[in-house]
Amino acid sequence: MKKKILFLSDWPDNIENIKMLQNLLNNEFSGDYEWTVWSCKKKKDNSLIYRWVSYFSGAFYVIRNRRAYHAVFIWQQMVGYILFEIMRIIRFNLPGIIFFTIISDSNFLFRYFKNHFIRISLKFSKAVIWPSEEMANNAKKNFPEFATRNHFTINPLFDVIDISVPVARELDDPYFRNGVFTAGKSERDFNVVIRAFRNTDIPVTIVCPDNYPITETDITPNIRILRFSKVSHEQYYALANQAFCIVISVTSDKSPCGQLNIGFAMANSKPIIATEGYAVKDFVVDNVNGILFRVGHSDEIRQGYEKLKNDPAFTKKLIGHANNTAKEMSPAIFIKKLIKIIEN
Repeated sequence: MKKKILFLSDWPDNIENIKMLQNLLNNEFSGDYEWTVWSCKKKKDNSLIYRWVSYFSGAFYVIRNRRAYHAVFIWQQMVGYILFEIMRIIRFNLPGIIFFTIISDSNFLFRYFKNHFIRISLKFSKAVIWPSEEMANNAKKNFPEFATRNHFTINPLFDVIDISVPVARELDDPYFRNGVFTAGKSERDFNVVIRAFRNTDIPVTIVCPDNYPITETDITPNIRILRFSKVSHEQYYALANQAFCIVISVTSDKSPCGQLNIGFAMANSKPIIATEGYAVKDFVVDNVNGILFRVGHSDEIRQGYEKLKNDPAFTKKLIGHANNTAKEMSPAIFIKKLIKIIEN
């Protein structure tokens, strides 16, 4: 009899992710398994209240359906933390829980309680998957009693992105085409990017949360700042696809954030300039498939850009290596790793 596996996600804005993954699982991994891909978010609503309602809904979904599955993979980490907190109060016989998380040494939400969350995750999970080998090794060292439950894998690219979508008329400024694109929500440092390119003729597009604090002053006309309320999910990637290169600048060298932007860039032949940090160093090799810079070093960002612009042969070689790396981030490779964990 086939083992039944639940894959729990939170993909409301791009439901194609669910369809793509379900089809992949049905077509390539159905010999011994019956898969269900289920999202705890049912609406395109990113408000704080709705997100938390969704996370609790996901945790209770696992509890209600615990007897229906041999194993459950939780992609949305807050669902996992809520489930494990409930388990501390009320014990249930759960199937094997495999949990993906990034809450380690970064400045992510609940960072002051990170050791608590990591401990309960390891206690109640069959396995915890980290997007950084350093994170996994740190967890092994800090929680030796659960060392064998820590695993590492490169963050897979589950997003289904239609790169044929054009930039909307209201966002499409010819000056900013073929320039620098930098964007993101978590742990980003856009002020250092402004310092890197201020007072130049290099076009820079920044897409950031509405409440992100831009502290730099004297922002020159070559830099435009767009807020997420004005940029849809589709336009976010349309702007990225229009750029010459993509910069990922984060606030800490221990941050795991920015991997999805890096994956998009690698898969779509956009050279990358990224902060050297956790989860990035696991698949970006400096001057091989991307350019790395130290946290806060705006001069290194600028130097990386100049190198890309002034050495087309280097840039072409870098893009070729990055395309190969993107193949390693495929959902199929991740699912093979997940199956190994389930079976061991």
